Amino acid sequence: MAGAFHGVGEADCVVNVGVSGPGVVQRAIEKLPDAPFDVIAETIKKTAFKITRMGQLVGKEASERLGVPFGIVDLSLAPTPAVDDSVAHILEALGLKTVGTHGTTAALALLNDAVKKGGVMACGHVGGLSGAFIPVSEDAGMIDAVNAGVLSLAKLEAMTAICSVGLDMIAVPGDTSADTIAAIIADEAAIGVINGKTTAVRIIPAPGLNVGDTVAFGGLLGNAPVMAVEPASPTQFIARGGHIPAPIHSFRN
Repeated sequence: MAGAFHGVGEADCVVNVGVSGPGVVQRAIEKLPDAPFDVIAETIKKTAFKITRMGQLVGKEASERLGVPFGIVDLSLAPTPAVDDSVAHILEALGLKTVGTHGTTAALALLNDAVKKGGVMACGHVGGLSGAFIPVSEDAGMIDAVNAGVLSLAKLEAMTAICSVGLDMIAVPGDTSADTIAAIIADEAAIGVINGKTTAVRIIPAPGLNVGDTVAFGGLLGNAPVMAVEPASPTQFIARGGHIPAPIHSFRN
């Protein structure tokens, strides 16, 4: 998706390849139950290398047959509700009892970095986001962790400082105020600005539903358990308006 945005001077039509293999990475880690972190990182790098190289070969072949320039390979571990297609299960294969517990952010950092290193080594035209995605409704492991009461909105926010995107496909109670949603977006924007990374927010208020209920979207969008938001109101903060000044590291010239 990220490769679909064209800049000035780009070809009108290009072939971009998106590759995702959470299950492949998970199985590679499961073969090393007692290995130290550096061995795990190297294994993920090698797995990402193989997947990315295959994506590059397929992309080049497609571009030659179509007579269209080859663009980029985006190696993003994007989960789906299907069995063995969960980023959360990769993190649990690293040794976490349940994703969302203490250590989750560190495990995600290891995974994301190793995936990027392996992908860049395999292909000279890596683009897009090329990292791990954590959409709650689209990941069976994330859904289980929320239902178990281990994965919270606060922990997901911490994880977004590491992963490729922001708070993604999260259902909240239908009576959540606009000010609370604005504050959630402001928090996520702050993480993106301060860390110089891509962030976004896909928060879905579920009309008539409360914490513990489930919203069924169907297909690749999966099922979203309605998650709790903090009850303390941020209304006075949001009502200030204006602009939060750019951080000092923005002035790099």
